[in-house]
Amino acid sequence: MFGSAVEAASGYGVAVIALPVLDLAFPSHMPALLILVGIPLVVLMVGIERRHIDVPVASQISAGLIVGTVAAIPVLDLVSGRSLRLLFGCATVVALVVMTVLRGGVTRTPARSFAAGAASGFMGTATGIAGPPLAVVFAREHGPRIRATLGVIYAVGAALSVGALVVAHRLDQADLWLALLLTVPVIAGFLAGRLLLRRVGARFLRGVVLAVVAVSAALLFLGAL
Repeated sequence: MFGSAVEAASGYGVAVIALPVLDLAFPSHMPALLILVGIPLVVLMVGIERRHIDVPVASQISAGLIVGTVAAIPVLDLVSGRSLRLLFGCATVVALVVMTVLRGGVTRTPARSFAAGAASGFMGTATGIAGPPLAVVFAREHGPRIRATLGVIYAVGAALSVGALVVAHRLDQADLWLALLLTVPVIAGFLAGRLLLRRVGARFLRGVVLAVVAVSAALLFLGAL
């Protein structure tokens, strides 16, 4: 719920915030569960702010998503257990570094958008965290445009990642039932996040996200010991 609230307000957050909790509670259902619980959230984000979608940018990044997702399929077959938790921890650290060191981002070009999409597709499929590469190319933008465009990109990425999980035999009926149950807090978090937009400053919100991401990384590495 907290992760959904942060993402509804900022465009990022649900994956890095929810990952350590879901990994500790349902390790055998990761990363499928993390990918699935994000789908209702992106549907809501796109539905409310669909008029602000940047179609050309979303298309460029989505093309990269396809390449990155295909490249991640062998990783799903090779990595599990402690190694997967270490991979999750590394992905969370990458998220933290991107959100701090590269907070100014880079000038977005079609080539960089494609590269960010490829990296996002790989990370999203292998670990459930797709946001860090996208944060680099969207760091200079805020508001409904970034939330709506990222919503479309996340929706495309989630669809591709689910397909990759099916191909790798890493998605089963139990994953779907758990994701359905978690839809309730996801929707509640989204509604809370919309209220948060009116009352909380961007700097405070960013500080909360960074603190949670840092704790998440520490928990994941400790869990892998």
